[in-house]
Amino acid sequence: MTTDRLGLIQGVKSVPAALGILRHSPKILLWLVPPLAITLLLDALAFFFAFSWMREGIVGILPQHGYGSWAATAISVFAAIAVVLLLGWTFAWLFLTLASPFQDYISAAVERERKGDISPDPTGFGGFFKSFARSALQAVILLAVTIPILVLGFIPIIGPVIVFAWSAFAMGFSFVTIPAGRIAGRLRDRFAFARRHRGALFGLGAVISVATLIPLMSLLCMPLFVVAGTLLYLEAAEDERSRERHSGEAG
Repeated sequence: MTTDRLGLIQGVKSVPAALGILRHSPKILLWLVPPLAITLLLDALAFFFAFSWMREGIVGILPQHGYGSWAATAISVFAAIAVVLLLGWTFAWLFLTLASPFQDYISAAVERERKGDISPDPTGFGGFFKSFARSALQAVILLAVTIPILVLGFIPIIGPVIVFAWSAFAMGFSFVTIPAGRIAGRLRDRFAFARRHRGALFGLGAVISVATLIPLMSLLCMPLFVVAGTLLYLEAAEDERSRERHSGEAG
C-alpha cells in the first residue's frame, strides 16, 4: 500500500523556505531568465495573433456604425480578457517545459545552497533534447487529463472544487518534477514519486493555483515556485533515504 509521506503542510512551507534560499543566493534566478524571457515572448506573440484573428471575426460580423460599433468594441474587450486569462493559465505549463533543459543547474544550485554539495552532478546541455522531450510529453499527458476535468467544472458546486483540486495537484507535480531530470528522470519514476508524496504536491500546487489567478502575481512568482518545488523534491528524497536506512537497520 502506498503511503502519503510528505504532507500538505510541507508543501505549503516549501514556498517561504524557497524565498529564504533566493534571498541568500539570488544568482539562482539567472538560470530561469532564458525560459522566462522566451515564455513572455511566445505569450506576447500568441496574444497578438489570437486577438487579431478574433477582432477580425468580430468586425466582419457586426456593422461598424451605431450600436454595432459599440457592441464590437465591447465584445473585443471581452475577447482580449479571455485570451489573457487563457494565456495566464497556460503560462506555467509553457514556462516549465522551456525551463526543463535548465533543471539540472537549478536543482544543483539549490542543493548546493541547502546542503553544500550535490549528488549526482548535472549532466550538462548534452541532455537538452532528452530533457525537453520528456517534459513536453509530461505536459501533454497532464493536458490530456486536464481538458475533460475542465468540462466537469460546469457542474454546480462540486465542479469548481474538482477543477481546483486537480489543478493544484497537477501544478504541484509539474513544479516538483523540475529537478527530477537529474535524480529521477523517467516519467514512471516521477509518477511513482507523486503517488508517495501527493499531499505535499497538493499543498504546493494549491499555493501556485491561487497565484495563477492573478496574471502578474503568476509571472513574478514562477521562479520562486521552481525553487520551492526543488526544495520539496530534495526533502522528499532525503525522507525516502532515511526510511530505507531505518528499514535496513530494523531488518
